[in-house]
Amino acid sequence: MNYVFEVSENDRNLLLEYYFDIMIEHNMDHVDYLFKSKDITATIYKSGKVMLQGTNAKDDYLMFAELLGFTPAVEESTNSKPEKPEKRQPERKVKAIGSDEVGTGDFFGPVVVAAVYLLPSDYAYLEALGVTDSKHLSDEAIIRIAEQISQKISHHILVTDNKKYNDLVKLGFNMNKIKAYLHNHAIMKLVAKHKGDVEKVVVDQFCSPANYFNYLKGKQVYSDVTFEIEAESKYLSVAAASILARDAFLKEMATLGEKIGIRIPLGAGPAVDLIGKRIALEKGFAIFEDIAKTNFKNLEKIKSMM
Repeated sequence: MNYVFEVSENDRNLLLEYYFDIMIEHNMDHVDYLFKSKDITATIYKSGKVMLQGTNAKDDYLMFAELLGFTPAVEESTNSKPEKPEKRQPERKVKAIGSDEVGTGDFFGPVVVAAVYLLPSDYAYLEALGVTDSKHLSDEAIIRIAEQISQKISHHILVTDNKKYNDLVKLGFNMNKIKAYLHNHAIMKLVAKHKGDVEKVVVDQFCSPANYFNYLKGKQVYSDVTFEIEAESKYLSVAAASILARDAFLKEMATLGEKIGIRIPLGAGPAVDLIGKRIALEKGFAIFEDIAKTNFKNLEKIKSMM
């Protein structure tokens, strides 16, 4: 989809600064500037109109709506079916727990871990829903499928907000230790809920097994864990967990945006820094303790922009 809006002479300087590194030459008389990367094509016309195209177009459009103060156009909702899941290897239908996390690469917002418990009879239900790795689903599909999963599938979701995250970092925790604590806690909750009737536990691998268990020294630990890189593409339990985690994260981000009155972008890229600068100017730097991961480099970048 193409996203179009108008900019003043002063406003276009913001776009020039933001897209400067991907500016390309062109020979179109009606175009002032053209920017292109694998994720975005931005065209600034002599008329003052701007058109955004590509996978990042919507996010950039909504970001500029916040920064420039215009109202984004309302998109028509669709009733499209969930995206067809990627073909996966046959999986044994056992009583399984899968755990995954989201938010670890985002400057703003919490860290969320979700774990699900599947019975053999649950696999066909998830396959019919179109459950797959959440990275291959639109946010709209994630929200729709997550609601159906949560109504039928046993699960546990943990949300570590920014204040708690920043407090843990000050106590010497790194991101992987925080994730290890959350995964283990979610798994232990489901194991207890189902009285240990579990045949397999899978965690999407984010560190070596030795480091995982080292982070958990002194804690009650569920030790019979299978660690798999890209587990969400191999196990339905982890794929379902990834969808629940993403859904919870998106809801937390929406709530955070409503609380401070600014739509907050995902990730940790230049858009985040620009919105961060606006937040700092309007609300001061103290607020970042409650809305962001203050050990990320973004905070120093934002300070350097002031």
